[in-house]
Amino acid sequence: MKPAKRIFATMALAFLLHASSIFGVSAKSGDKPDPSGDYLLFTVIVHKTDPGLAYNFVTFKTIGYTMEKGDKIEYDVWISREENGWGFIDSQGIPDVVGENFRDSGGTDDRGVGLHPGHDMSEYAFGQWYHRVIEIPEVFWGKEMPVFQVSMHATSDELEYTGYAMYDNIVITNRSGEIKLVIFRDASDWDGTTVQSHVLNSSSSLECLSFTQDDLDEFVAAAEARMAEAIAREASRAEAEANKGASREQASIAASIRQSEQEIEEAAAKSEQEPTRAEETEAAIEEATTEEKTESPKSETTDIGETETEIVPPDKNGSGAILAICFAGGGFALVIAVILLALTGIRTKDEIDNLG
Repeated sequence: MKPAKRIFATMALAFLLHASSIFGVSAKSGDKPDPSGDYLLFTVIVHKTDPGLAYNFVTFKTIGYTMEKGDKIEYDVWISREENGWGFIDSQGIPDVVGENFRDSGGTDDRGVGLHPGHDMSEYAFGQWYHRVIEIPEVFWGKEMPVFQVSMHATSDELEYTGYAMYDNIVITNRSGEIKLVIFRDASDWDGTTVQSHVLNSSSSLECLSFTQDDLDEFVAAAEARMAEAIAREASRAEAEANKGASREQASIAASIRQSEQEIEEAAAKSEQEPTRAEETEAAIEEATTEEKTESPKSETTDIGETETEIVPPDKNGSGAILAICFAGGGFALVIAVILLALTGIRTKDEIDNLG
Protein backbone atom coordinates (compact mmCIF):
# COMPACT_ATOMS: atom_id res chain seq x y z
CA MET A 1 0.00 0.00 0.00
CA LYS A 2 1.32 3.44 -0.91
CA PRO A 3 2.13 5.85 1.97
CA ALA A 4 -0.62 8.30 1.01
CA LYS A 5 -3.26 5.57 0.88
CA ARG A 6 -1.98 4.12 4.17
CA ILE A 7 -2.30 7.52 5.88
CA PHE A 8 -5.82 8.01 4.48
CA ALA A 9 -6.91 4.54 5.61
CA THR A 10 -5.49 5.15 9.09
CA MET A 11 -7.33 8.47 9.38
CA ALA A 12 -10.58 6.90 8.18
CA LEU A 13 -10.26 4.05 10.66
CA ALA A 14 -9.53 6.49 13.50
CA PHE A 15 -12.61 8.55 12.59
CA LEU A 16 -14.82 5.46 12.49
CA LEU A 17 -13.54 4.29 15.87
CA HIS A 18 -14.08 7.77 17.33
CA ALA A 19 -17.57 8.03 15.88
CA SER A 20 -18.52 4.58 17.15
CA SER A 21 -17.29 5.45 20.64
CA ILE A 22 -19.34 8.66 20.60
CA PHE A 23 -22.51 7.26 19.06
CA GLY A 24 -22.30 3.79 20.49
CA VAL A 25 -24.51 2.76 23.40
CA SER A 26 -24.10 -1.01 23.49
CA ALA A 27 -27.21 -3.15 23.54
CA LYS A 28 -27.21 -6.64 24.94
CA SER A 29 -27.02 -7.98 21.39
CA GLY A 30 -23.69 -6.18 21.02
CA ASP A 31 -25.04 -3.86 18.30
CA LYS A 32 -24.45 -0.12 18.23
CA PRO A 33 -26.37 2.73 16.58
CA ASP A 34 -25.26 3.55 13.06
CA PRO A 35 -27.21 6.59 11.86
CA SER A 36 -26.33 7.50 8.29
CA GLY A 37 -27.89 8.57 5.03
CA ASP A 38 -31.54 9.40 5.71
CA TYR A 39 -33.52 9.54 8.96
CA LEU A 40 -37.05 10.28 10.21
CA LEU A 41 -37.52 13.50 12.19
CA PHE A 42 -40.58 13.44 14.48
CA THR A 43 -41.40 16.96 15.69
CA VAL A 44 -44.07 17.47 18.37
CA ILE A 45 -45.35 20.88 19.48
CA VAL A 46 -47.02 20.76 22.89
CA HIS A 47 -49.67 23.33 23.84
CA LYS A 48 -51.49 22.79 27.15
CA THR A 49 -53.64 24.99 29.37
CA ASP A 50 -52.66 23.04 32.52
CA PRO A 51 -49.68 20.90 33.49
CA GLY A 52 -50.17 17.25 32.68
CA LEU A 53 -50.29 14.81 29.82
CA ALA A 54 -49.72 15.33 26.12
CA TYR A 55 -49.41 12.56 23.53
CA ASN A 56 -49.10 12.08 19.80
CA PHE A 57 -49.11 8.89 17.66
CA VAL A 58 -48.37 8.89 13.91
CA THR A 59 -48.73 5.88 11.60
CA PHE A 60 -46.20 6.06 8.77
CA LYS A 61 -46.13 2.58 7.27
CA THR A 62 -48.37 -0.42 6.62
CA ILE A 63 -46.39 -3.65 7.04
CA GLY A 64 -48.79 -6.59 7.57
CA TYR A 65 -46.04 -8.64 9.23
CA THR A 66 -46.82 -11.85 11.18
CA MET A 67 -44.65 -11.91 14.29
CA GLU A 68 -42.80 -15.08 15.26
CA LYS A 69 -40.93 -16.47 18.26
CA GLY A 70 -37.42 -14.99 18.45
CA ASP A 71 -38.30 -11.89 16.43
CA LYS A 72 -36.90 -8.54 17.57
CA ILE A 73 -37.61 -4.95 16.64
CA GLU A 74 -34.43 -2.88 16.46
CA TYR A 75 -33.93 0.80 15.72
CA ASP A 76 -31.65 3.77 16.37
CA VAL A 77 -33.15 6.75 18.17
CA TRP A 78 -32.11 10.21 19.40
CA ILE A 79 -34.29 12.50 21.56
CA SER A 80 -34.03 16.18 22.41
CA ARG A 81 -35.72 16.24 25.82
CA GLU A 82 -34.58 14.68 29.09
CA GLU A 83 -37.97 13.36 30.17
CA ASN A 84 -40.34 10.45 29.69
CA GLY A 85 -42.37 9.81 26.55
CA TRP A 86 -39.95 10.43 23.68
CA GLY A 87 -38.43 8.06 21.10
CA PHE A 88 -40.96 5.21 21.22
CA ILE A 89 -42.63 3.09 18.52
CA ASP A 90 -46.04 1.37 18.45
CA SER A 91 -48.57 -0.50 16.34
CA GLN A 92 -52.37 -0.52 16.22
CA GLY A 93 -55.01 -3.05 15.24
CA ILE A 94 -53.27 -6.19 16.54
CA PRO A 95 -56.04 -8.77 17.15
CA ASP A 96 -56.67 -10.60 20.43
CA VAL A 97 -54.28 -8.58 22.63
CA VAL A 98 -54.88 -5.96 25.30
CA GLY A 99 -55.83 -2.68 23.65
CA GLU A 100 -55.11 -4.25 20.25
CA ASN A 101 -51.79 -2.43 20.31
CA PHE A 102 -48.10 -3.02 20.98
CA ARG A 103 -47.62 -0.59 23.86
CA ASP A 104 -49.99 -2.19 26.42
CA SER A 105 -48.41 -5.67 26.31
CA GLY A 106 -46.29 -5.07 29.41
CA GLY A 107 -43.11 -5.92 27.50
CA THR A 108 -39.74 -4.18 27.82
CA ASP A 109 -36.66 -3.57 25.72
CA ASP A 110 -33.19 -4.97 26.41
CA ARG A 111 -32.55 -2.21 29.00
CA GLY A 112 -35.77 -2.87 30.90
CA VAL A 113 -37.56 0.21 29.53
CA GLY A 114 -41.27 -0.51 28.99
CA LEU A 115 -42.85 -0.54 25.55
CA HIS A 116 -45.50 2.01 26.52
CA PRO A 117 -44.35 5.52 25.51
CA GLY A 118 -45.18 6.79 28.98
CA HIS A 119 -41.88 5.23 30.09
CA ASP A 120 -38.53 7.02 30.02
CA MET A 121 -35.51 6.20 27.85
CA SER A 122 -33.79 9.57 28.26
CA GLU A 123 -31.01 7.93 30.27
CA TYR A 124 -29.89 6.28 27.03
CA ALA A 125 -31.20 8.44 24.17
CA PHE A 126 -31.19 12.05 25.38
CA GLY A 127 -28.73 14.00 23.24
CA GLN A 128 -27.15 10.86 21.78
CA TRP A 129 -27.97 7.96 19.47
CA TYR A 130 -29.18 4.80 21.17
CA HIS A 131 -29.67 1.39 19.56
CA ARG A 132 -32.85 -0.06 21.03
CA VAL A 133 -33.64 -3.79 20.91
CA ILE A 134 -37.12 -5.14 21.69
CA GLU A 135 -37.70 -8.88 21.82
CA ILE A 136 -41.30 -9.34 20.70
CA PRO A 137 -43.34 -10.72 23.66
CA GLU A 138 -44.92 -14.17 23.40
CA VAL A 139 -48.44 -12.69 23.36
CA PHE A 140 -47.76 -11.43 19.79
CA TRP A 141 -46.37 -14.64 18.29
CA GLY A 142 -48.47 -15.72 15.32
CA LYS A 143 -50.30 -12.39 15.20
CA GLU A 144 -50.11 -9.76 12.49
CA MET A 145 -48.64 -6.31 13.07
CA PRO A 146 -50.69 -4.25 10.59
CA VAL A 147 -48.97 -0.87 10.80
CA PHE A 148 -45.94 0.83 12.33
CA GLN A 149 -46.00 4.08 14.31
CA VAL A 150 -43.78 6.61 16.06
CA SER A 151 -45.14 7.93 19.35
CA MET A 152 -44.74 10.53 22.07
CA HIS A 153 -46.46 10.43 25.49
CA ALA A 154 -44.99 13.00 27.94
CA THR A 155 -46.07 14.49 31.28
CA SER A 156 -43.92 17.62 31.56
CA ASP A 157 -45.19 20.51 33.68
CA GLU A 158 -44.29 22.92 30.88
CA LEU A 159 -47.35 24.27 29.07
CA GLU A 160 -45.75 25.02 25.70
CA TYR A 161 -42.62 23.53 24.20
CA THR A 162 -41.29 21.67 21.16
CA GLY A 163 -39.50 18.34 21.20
CA TYR A 164 -37.80 16.14 18.63
CA ALA A 165 -37.07 12.46 18.10
CA MET A 166 -34.94 11.09 15.26
CA TYR A 167 -35.28 7.49 14.03
CA ASP A 168 -33.08 5.40 11.74
CA ASN A 169 -32.42 1.74 10.87
CA ILE A 170 -35.85 0.43 11.94
CA VAL A 171 -35.85 -3.32 11.21
CA ILE A 172 -37.24 -6.65 12.41
CA THR A 173 -34.60 -9.33 12.96
CA ASN A 174 -34.59 -12.96 14.06
CA ARG A 175 -32.72 -14.45 17.00
CA SER A 176 -29.58 -14.72 14.87
CA GLY A 177 -29.66 -11.01 14.05
CA GLU A 178 -30.59 -11.53 10.43
CA ILE A 179 -32.89 -8.84 9.01
CA LYS A 180 -36.33 -10.21 8.19
CA LEU A 181 -38.07 -6.93 7.40
CA VAL A 182 -36.83 -3.39 6.75
CA ILE A 183 -39.29 -0.78 8.00
CA PHE A 184 -37.06 2.26 7.47
CA ARG A 185 -33.38 2.68 6.61
CA ASP A 186 -33.46 5.41 3.97
CA ALA A 187 -35.86 7.54 1.94
CA SER A 188 -36.68 4.70 -0.45
CA ASP A 189 -38.36 2.77 2.41
CA TRP A 190 -41.09 5.39 2.97
CA ASP A 191 -43.56 6.99 0.62
CA GLY A 192 -44.25 9.99 2.86
CA THR A 193 -47.76 8.91 3.95
CA THR A 194 -48.72 9.65 7.55
CA VAL A 195 -51.90 9.13 9.56
CA GLN A 196 -52.52 10.84 12.90
CA SER A 197 -54.09 8.22 15.19
CA HIS A 198 -54.07 9.51 18.80
CA VAL A 199 -53.59 13.16 19.80
CA LEU A 200 -53.84 15.13 23.05
CA ASN A 201 -52.61 18.69 23.68
CA SER A 202 -50.16 18.54 20.78
CA SER A 203 -49.55 18.72 17.04
CA SER A 204 -46.82 16.96 15.07
CA SER A 205 -44.98 16.42 11.81
CA LEU A 206 -42.89 13.53 10.47
CA GLU A 207 -40.23 14.21 7.82
CA CYS A 208 -37.56 12.21 6.05
CA LEU A 209 -34.29 14.13 6.07
CA SER A 210 -30.69 13.44 5.20
CA PHE A 211 -27.72 13.67 7.51
CA THR A 212 -25.12 16.28 6.69
CA GLN A 213 -21.59 16.61 7.96
CA ASP A 214 -22.83 19.46 10.16
CA ASP A 215 -25.36 17.07 11.68
CA LEU A 216 -22.66 14.52 12.43
CA ASP A 217 -20.39 17.19 13.93
CA GLU A 218 -23.28 18.39 16.06
CA PHE A 219 -23.99 14.85 17.26
CA VAL A 220 -20.34 14.33 18.18
CA ALA A 221 -20.19 17.66 20.06
CA ALA A 222 -23.44 16.92 21.89
CA ALA A 223 -22.28 13.43 22.85
CA GLU A 224 -18.94 14.75 24.12
CA ALA A 225 -20.72 17.45 26.14
CA ARG A 226 -23.07 14.81 27.58
CA MET A 227 -20.11 12.65 28.50
CA ALA A 228 -18.41 15.58 30.26
CA GLU A 229 -21.62 16.32 32.16
CA ALA A 230 -21.90 12.69 33.22
CA ILE A 231 -18.30 12.70 34.49
CA ALA A 232 -18.93 15.95 36.39
CA ARG A 233 -22.13 14.55 37.93
CA GLU A 234 -20.31 11.40 39.02
CA ALA A 235 -17.49 13.43 40.58
CA SER A 236 -20.02 15.63 42.39
CA ARG A 237 -21.90 12.55 43.63
CA ALA A 238 -18.68 10.95 44.90
CA GLU A 239 -17.71 14.17 46.70
CA ALA A 240 -21.17 14.43 48.27
CA GLU A 241 -20.95 10.81 49.46
CA ALA A 242 -17.51 11.46 50.96
CA ASN A 243 -18.75 14.59 52.76
CA LYS A 244 -21.79 12.69 53.98
CA GLY A 245 -19.57 9.93 55.37
CA ALA A 246 -17.33 12.47 57.13
CA SER A 247 -20.37 14.20 58.62
CA ARG A 248 -21.68 10.87 59.95
CA GLU A 249 -18.29 10.14 61.55
CA GLN A 250 -18.13 13.60 63.16
CA ALA A 251 -21.67 13.21 64.48
CA SER A 252 -20.75 9.81 65.97
CA ILE A 253 -17.69 11.26 67.70
CA ALA A 254 -19.72 14.18 69.07
CA ALA A 255 -22.36 11.78 70.40
CA SER A 256 -19.67 9.70 72.15
CA ILE A 257 -18.21 12.83 73.73
CA ARG A 258 -21.65 13.94 74.96
CA GLN A 259 -22.30 10.49 76.42
CA SER A 260 -18.97 10.50 78.26
CA GLU A 261 -19.62 13.97 79.66
CA GLN A 262 -23.05 12.86 80.85
CA GLU A 263 -21.60 9.79 82.57
CA ILE A 264 -18.99 11.95 84.33
CA GLU A 265 -21.66 14.38 85.52
CA GLU A 266 -23.83 11.55 86.84
CA ALA A 267 -20.89 10.01 88.70
CA ALA A 268 -20.00 13.37 90.28
CA ALA A 269 -23.60 13.93 91.39
CA LYS A 270 -23.76 10.45 92.91
CA SER A 271 -20.48 11.05 94.73
CA GLU A 272 -21.84 14.26 96.29
CA GLN A 273 -25.09 12.64 97.44
CA GLU A 274 -23.66 9.44 99.00
CA PRO A 275 -20.88 9.50 101.72
CA THR A 276 -17.98 7.21 101.11
CA ARG A 277 -17.42 4.03 103.15
CA ALA A 278 -14.42 5.59 104.86
CA GLU A 279 -16.48 8.58 105.98
CA GLU A 280 -19.18 6.27 107.36
CA THR A 281 -16.59 4.26 109.32
CA GLU A 282 -14.94 7.38 110.72
CA ALA A 283 -18.31 8.77 111.83
CA ALA A 284 -19.22 5.51 113.56
CA ILE A 285 -15.90 5.43 115.46
CA GLU A 286 -16.29 9.03 116.53
CA GLU A 287 -19.84 8.38 117.77
CA ALA A 288 -18.77 5.33 119.78
CA THR A 289 -15.90 7.25 121.42
CA THR A 290 -18.20 10.09 122.42
CA GLU A 291 -20.71 7.74 124.03
CA GLU A 292 -17.97 5.97 126.03
CA LYS A 293 -16.65 9.24 127.42
CA THR A 294 -20.04 10.57 128.46
CA GLU A 295 -21.39 7.33 130.07
CA SER A 296 -21.28 7.47 133.95
CA PRO A 297 -20.87 4.43 136.32
CA LYS A 298 -24.08 2.95 137.61
CA SER A 299 -24.79 0.95 140.76
CA GLU A 300 -27.68 -1.20 141.66
CA THR A 301 -28.81 -2.57 145.02
CA THR A 302 -30.74 -5.72 145.56
CA ASP A 303 -31.76 -7.94 148.36
CA ILE A 304 -30.21 -11.38 148.30
CA GLY A 305 -31.98 -13.26 151.02
CA GLU A 306 -31.67 -11.20 154.17
CA THR A 307 -28.40 -9.62 153.14
CA GLU A 308 -28.51 -6.39 151.14
CA THR A 309 -25.98 -6.29 148.35
CA GLU A 310 -24.99 -3.67 145.82
CA ILE A 311 -23.65 -4.33 142.33
CA VAL A 312 -20.90 -1.87 141.59
CA PRO A 313 -18.55 -1.64 138.68
CA PRO A 314 -15.32 -3.53 139.14
CA ASP A 315 -12.24 -1.64 139.98
CA LYS A 316 -10.08 -0.53 137.17
CA ASN A 317 -7.18 -2.85 137.86
CA GLY A 318 -9.35 -5.92 138.35
CA SER A 319 -11.45 -5.44 135.26
CA GLY A 320 -8.35 -4.76 133.16
CA ALA A 321 -6.80 -8.00 134.27
CA ILE A 322 -9.95 -9.96 133.52
CA LEU A 323 -10.18 -8.46 130.03
CA ALA A 324 -6.58 -9.35 129.40
CA ILE A 325 -7.35 -12.99 130.29
CA CYS A 326 -10.35 -12.89 127.93
CA PHE A 327 -8.38 -11.77 124.93
CA ALA A 328 -5.39 -13.96 125.63
CA GLY A 329 -7.13 -17.23 126.45
CA GLY A 330 -9.69 -17.69 123.76
CA GLY A 331 -13.19 -19.17 124.31
CA PHE A 332 -12.67 -21.06 127.58
CA ALA A 333 -10.85 -18.13 129.11
CA LEU A 334 -13.74 -15.93 128.16
CA VAL A 335 -16.11 -18.00 130.32
CA ILE A 336 -13.70 -17.86 133.31
CA ALA A 337 -13.27 -14.11 132.81
CA VAL A 338 -17.02 -13.53 132.90
CA ILE A 339 -17.31 -15.49 136.17
CA LEU A 340 -14.44 -13.58 137.79
CA LEU A 341 -15.87 -10.30 136.62
CA ALA A 342 -19.16 -11.17 138.25
CA LEU A 343 -17.52 -12.21 141.53
CA THR A 344 -15.41 -9.10 141.77
CA GLY A 345 -18.35 -6.87 141.02
CA ILE A 346 -20.85 -8.26 143.65
CA ARG A 347 -20.26 -7.31 147.27
CA THR A 348 -22.48 -7.18 150.33
CA LYS A 349 -23.45 -3.94 151.85
CA ASP A 350 -21.39 -4.75 154.94
CA GLU A 351 -18.29 -5.26 152.81
CA ILE A 352 -18.89 -1.96 151.19
CA ASP A 353 -19.27 -0.25 154.55
CA ASN A 354 -16.06 -1.88 155.83
CA LEU A 355 -14.29 -0.66 152.75
CA GLY A 356 -15.50 2.81 153.59
